[in-house]
Amino acid sequence: MRFLFELMLSMLLLTNGSSGEPLTKEEIHSYLKTHHLQYADVKIVNDHSALLIDVKGENAKASILTKSSKDKLSMQPNQYVWKEDEEGISVEKLGDYLCIVIHDKAMIHDMDFVNIIYTDDNKVERKDRYYFKGKQALVLPIPIQQKYLVVAIYGNDGFIHDMIKHVPQEF
Repeated sequence: MRFLFELMLSMLLLTNGSSGEPLTKEEIHSYLKTHHLQYADVKIVNDHSALLIDVKGENAKASILTKSSKDKLSMQPNQYVWKEDEEGISVEKLGDYLCIVIHDKAMIHDMDFVNIIYTDDNKVERKDRYYFKGKQALVLPIPIQQKYLVVAIYGNDGFIHDMIKHVPQEF
């Protein structure tokens, strides 16, 4: 199922959706409110598509919302679901994005930020920091041409969760 989901996401990124007005955050929030849906994070991935992450207990779910050339929003039928690790965190690669999810079990740590550590083209170590700001998930772009990333998540109570994530490039 993951393969089909990533294939659909990749195709949407390559084709850049359809003609018409670009998708906006306001349209996404209006669609979610109208359909009584809540998502932990939403990332617009091109002019006509957004990646949405939902968290329910030990499961996280990725969905894709698209905007047609007639400006109609629709949720794509393919979804991808994955589970938390033993500490209540999950990090999943979906296309060119890294989905970092704080599941219910880890919410007690009041997560503050995540560092993504990698080496750039000049072999210099880089560290990108992203703040949760009360969100339960983050969808982040994967630094270009990286095979491995160190993902370090920090809680306000001193909790640290770090891992090496293999992020092979698809061709």
